[in-house]
Amino acid sequence: MFYNNKIYGVVKAIPLRITIAIIAFAFINSSNAFSKTIRRDDVLAISRSEVVKASIDYIGMMDLLATINTLYLNGKYGMMGKYIDEYNKKYTPVKEIFYFKAIIAINQKKYDDALDSLYIALAMAPEYSRALNAIGYIYAMRGQWQQSLSHFLLAQRANTYNAFISYNIALLYYHNIDYAHAAAWAYKAIEDKPNFARAYDVYACSMYHQQKFDMAIEYWSKAIQIGLDEHRVYVNMACGYFALGQFNECIIECNKALKKNNKSYNTFMLLAYAQFMKNDYDAAIWATNMALKIKSNDIFANVLRALSFGKKNTQVGKDMLIATIGSLDKIEDIGVQLLQYFQWTIVDPPVNFMLY
Repeated sequence: MFYNNKIYGVVKAIPLRITIAIIAFAFINSSNAFSKTIRRDDVLAISRSEVVKASIDYIGMMDLLATINTLYLNGKYGMMGKYIDEYNKKYTPVKEIFYFKAIIAINQKKYDDALDSLYIALAMAPEYSRALNAIGYIYAMRGQWQQSLSHFLLAQRANTYNAFISYNIALLYYHNIDYAHAAAWAYKAIEDKPNFARAYDVYACSMYHQQKFDMAIEYWSKAIQIGLDEHRVYVNMACGYFALGQFNECIIECNKALKKNNKSYNTFMLLAYAQFMKNDYDAAIWATNMALKIKSNDIFANVLRALSFGKKNTQVGKDMLIATIGSLDKIEDIGVQLLQYFQWTIVDPPVNFMLY
């Protein structure tokens, strides 16, 4: 075994009691260090009872928030206040509570109160997209389009793939007659939520106003397939077909629309004009008569009816035109020209911005 004689000799010369003292001193020092570590851990330690209580509190808090959110999503605004009060008695309010308070105020049309709550929520979380979107919603309801748009865009930046925010932006652009931007944002909403029927509708309406009638018809058809089975959508499709000169298809869509609403003057007029363009004058006369039952003495319906009668009997048609617009030279030409001023146009999407 290898060892150094000098070192061995020194160690051997140390008395036993000194050796014991050295060992004891080293042990005491190491024990003090260990005890210091324990005390540091004690400062951070949480008792089991505290952990259990915190877990129970967290579960209770999340249950209440989930209950309030469910009531909100189901439109039970009157019931939300009770649970918000219960939450505030037990826990410190979070941004969601201020958002839900704002929803109640919006439902009561107390927009200033709603804005107060929403801005508090934003102070707590500056990129809270729900609050930003709701502020945009309030400004839109007030017709403050620029403020509305800026908040919708901030909400979208914070929540890029939320289809409802993109839809709100599209709808805002549409009703401000910016159809190119409306189409782009509606398409974004469709990409993010492929079953979003109202986004298809806004996109189709935007395409129609850009005279892309085939595209408009395609997307209205998709909206109907998804579930937007509304009178106005069939009327709009009829307008699209009329613009393309596809009068048979226009008539089919008009009849579908009339099954949804048989008191629509505009639908009967569009149907009458399509029948007139197809040279089916008896059908055109019937449709104009129905339009006149809804809107009596309407000059456009009377002129179209007179022109239809004129195709069957020239003198009868002329007499009817004279009775409607007076005795004029080239009265038939004037009657045809007059019809050009009738507003053959689609029914715009409703101004229904969305919260989520």
